[in-house]
Amino acid sequence: MTRRRSPLYWRLFPHLAAILVLVLCVRLALWQVERAGEKQRLVDQWEAAPTGALVDFDSVEHFAHVSGRGQFKSQRQVLLDNQTRQNHPGVHVFTPFRLENGDTVMVNRGWQPWQRQADQFPQFATPEGTLQISGRVSEPPRVGFQLGAALPLDPDIWPNLMTYYDTDLIANALDVNLADRVLLLDPDHPAHLSGDAWPVVNMGPERHIGYAVQWASIAAAVLLIWLYLSYRNWRRR
Repeated sequence: MTRRRSPLYWRLFPHLAAILVLVLCVRLALWQVERAGEKQRLVDQWEAAPTGALVDFDSVEHFAHVSGRGQFKSQRQVLLDNQTRQNHPGVHVFTPFRLENGDTVMVNRGWQPWQRQADQFPQFATPEGTLQISGRVSEPPRVGFQLGAALPLDPDIWPNLMTYYDTDLIANALDVNLADRVLLLDPDHPAHLSGDAWPVVNMGPERHIGYAVQWASIAAAVLLIWLYLSYRNWRRR
């Protein structure tokens, strides 16, 4: 009795599945390597950034360390929600800082705990009078996926809570022209609220390289299993 051969598509299916998994794993490994390169460039840019004065804020090099004199608008704070520190919920405090030349920049003063009590926002002190501040020029915080648009701020009730940072909404509420970028206040400045060092990236290049190695290992394992099963099937035939 001759054994009935399986239809062609059943014999091709394991090979197609193996090829698909291999291509996917290799693509993911290469993507992680690419992400590692991007993160490394950011780290290098942070370390090599120049120093300068807190003027012409939008034209200053990204991550530049700048300093300037002015005053905090202590009665008009913006709290960016959904910020965690060591798994504790809280906010990042953004305080407008009016420079001596009349420009206004938003200063990220770091993290504050908040248990989301609707009737009470975090309590913290803000320096009064003219003072010198310094920090790093940075792009405003972004989210990977945003559900809807940020709600308008109330110009008469402060502080304002924001889920997504929006420069235009803040500028409208403050009735000032704002720079598109923000200042990450130096952690050792007295006005910084937590004293935590600013993370240059949320995930270091080494983590991405580790993930790339994992995906490459999976691809290698799939390839070996595929070759072994194909060889065994060939021997049986």
